[in-house]
Amino acid sequence: MGNLFLREKENWFAWSIWGLVGAVVTFFVAMSTKQPHYLGLSAVVVLLLLTWWMQSTKRFDFGRAFKICCYVLTITCLPAFALVIVPSYNLNKIDVIVQGSGFAIVSLIVCLVCSLIAKRPKQYY
Repeated sequence: MGNLFLREKENWFAWSIWGLVGAVVTFFVAMSTKQPHYLGLSAVVVLLLLTWWMQSTKRFDFGRAFKICCYVLTITCLPAFALVIVPSYNLNKIDVIVQGSGFAIVSLIVCLVCSLIAKRPKQYY
């Protein structure tokens, strides 16, 4: 029957740990290479591992999975911004705005796809 009338409380400590693990992975990738696509790929790999785990437990609806994916991806990408994008002195404000909005759109799409994968199947009673 699943959680028909029970709303689960979020364990934000666990999701913060997932985000910190992703941030450590992204930090090590950032220290070894300065390529932005490798940084994005490392963040997406951490998010895909989280999605696989959420899908295997079958306890997450779409809204909850989307909220968790956005939170973990935000924490995971902080080292990428701090080490690669912010110290670029040759960028003007327009380039930063374009890169930031492009990153936001791509991360929103990735979170939507991961949330669709992670949501539990419909239950028929």
